[in-house]
Amino acid sequence: MSTSTAKSDTGLISKIETRSIDYVPLRERSGRLSDQATIWFGGSAHLLSLATGAIGIGMGLNLIWTLIALAIGTVLGTIPVSAHATQGPHLGLPQMVQTRPQFGRYGALFIWGIAIVVYWGYVVLGNNLLGATAEQLGWGDAPPWAVIFGVVSIVLAVFGYHWLHAAQRVITIALVVVLAVYVFGLAIGGHIPASTLALGESFDLAAFLVVVSAACAYQLSWAFFVSDYSRYMPPTTKRSAIIGVTSSGLFFGVFSFEAVGAICAALLPGESITASLAHTGDLVFPGLGPILLIVGGAGLLGLMAMCVYGGSLTLITAIDSLRSIDPTRKIRVVTILIVGVTGTIAAAVLPADFLNTSFATILAVLAYLMAPWTSVNLVDFFLVRRGNYSIREMFAKDGMYGLWNWRGITAYLLTFLVMIPFMYLSFFQGPIAVALGGVDIAFFVGIPVGCVIYWLLCRGMDLDREREIIAESDQDLERIAAPIE
Repeated sequence: MSTSTAKSDTGLISKIETRSIDYVPLRERSGRLSDQATIWFGGSAHLLSLATGAIGIGMGLNLIWTLIALAIGTVLGTIPVSAHATQGPHLGLPQMVQTRPQFGRYGALFIWGIAIVVYWGYVVLGNNLLGATAEQLGWGDAPPWAVIFGVVSIVLAVFGYHWLHAAQRVITIALVVVLAVYVFGLAIGGHIPASTLALGESFDLAAFLVVVSAACAYQLSWAFFVSDYSRYMPPTTKRSAIIGVTSSGLFFGVFSFEAVGAICAALLPGESITASLAHTGDLVFPGLGPILLIVGGAGLLGLMAMCVYGGSLTLITAIDSLRSIDPTRKIRVVTILIVGVTGTIAAAVLPADFLNTSFATILAVLAYLMAPWTSVNLVDFFLVRRGNYSIREMFAKDGMYGLWNWRGITAYLLTFLVMIPFMYLSFFQGPIAVALGGVDIAFFVGIPVGCVIYWLLCRGMDLDREREIIAESDQDLERIAAPIE
């Protein structure tokens, strides 16, 4: 952890966030609970969420059954994801740094590698879709626009935490207004056929469960960076309050655009999801379609900036595990450029239909990789160590959390092995998933199993000794958490 003294910057440079993976001292803590709702509503109500919503219609479910399945899956995914929000105020650290106590300084490198792929993948998918949307709006070819949007997301990420929260507050207001007009307009205009809302029709259990699984998997993909956006909150923030507010933003943000995706697919099944959004918007009144694309694109642009930001934090954490570094502003900017520039270039060269052809497979793989980690991380925080961690020991090379933690690594590997028979992908079908008719419930099995395995492995830990070390090691924590360059 850095103990350097900050230089007094002026102008725009002074607005750039300095902290990255280091502890946020109490004197710098501030924030409103409502910010946890807007950061996640704006970060999940966007064009990318449309694709998940359309899955059920494509499998033969009608609109009402698709919406019910989406709601159930989104709730199931929201519960563990929102629980991570409590870790930010309590520890004042980014999400991925908190993985060291469970897996060790080197053992967590694999988890961080997965996280970086998730962040980078969303940057690529998002910018690719934004470029294609700009082309659809008639603004020009997709690749140059993918680059432009990539640059904007990088700039937002460079300025950091408070700028991202401010941007998502504005985007959330715009999204709520436009979504309300769209849904109300379709409803009173009679554009949604009554047959699509009949509970007695078009129900297929296998398809229903596939949609539940897809919605849950999509929501779980945010778990890696929830506390990144709550770590500046005061430690006195109530756990129940921040979980509730974060849950509301996550659920309503994701579900709103998933529901819109389902509506679009039900009304115009032969069109691409963004084209059907534009056309159904114009059913309400001419010109609403392009507005929906622009506002939904703004939400996606905000998410891209969040992913570049989170990817940078995780990359710095991984580098620091191999070689201790001072988390300076310069390192922040360099790692942001690495994540943002490479992701933007990839988005510009990929075909415009990449999302339509690859999204479902990518979504499932992400869920498989994240389910064991979220189980281990949450059980450790809430049931095993109960929030008792040493900030300084997390950064110490010879600290009490060690280089490799066999408990976390073993729990992760065993959980993943248990999930394999339940997996269903285009290139691999587990035997139990095949027996269930192609329904993928791997992470529904993996999360509770992972929780139990890790809890059992931790039964012999000397937590009393850990608490003694914490009291001794962190007694001068606020003093050493000096401003950094």
